[in-house]
Amino acid sequence: MADSSKVTQQVKHVLKEFQIGDLEKCKGANFLQAIGLMVATEFLGGVITGKLGLDGQSECRFEEGFKYLGAKYEDILTKNKHTVMDVYKNVRCGLVHQYLPTKTEGVFGGQNQQTGIMEVNGQFRIIPENYIRDLDAAVDRLLKELDTKPELLRLAQKALSQIPALV
Repeated sequence: MADSSKVTQQVKHVLKEFQIGDLEKCKGANFLQAIGLMVATEFLGGVITGKLGLDGQSECRFEEGFKYLGAKYEDILTKNKHTVMDVYKNVRCGLVHQYLPTKTEGVFGGQNQQTGIMEVNGQFRIIPENYIRDLDAAVDRLLKELDTKPELLRLAQKALSQIPALV
């Protein structure tokens, strides 16, 4: 059985202190924040699926991390999966591979009660500050669940062990 406190500390260090910490320092650099959010979402998905670092699994990792952000995110993903507006293909891949998401109205500053990605008039709108807030809440939930869900703990330990720099 995995050592819960060690795995929890590794996840906390990488996701909360390192990734979210850096994202918060980039306030105003909206596109850089958006790219970092896509990477952090995929990392989160890799931890919860145990598929961190595995080739050919980026879409699975991203989508699982995106769904973990909450029901509104899962709705966006489910509603638009395999359509012209696919969050993975248009937003994540557009940002990570081209620094420019497609089917996206823009990346905007400012925080409100909306989600970090939403659909507006057939386009995605990205609000990094909202996304960071929701990602931070998802990581807090994950850290608590690692202590109560043995299978999640096992998958997280497996995921972290696949990244040599984290062992």
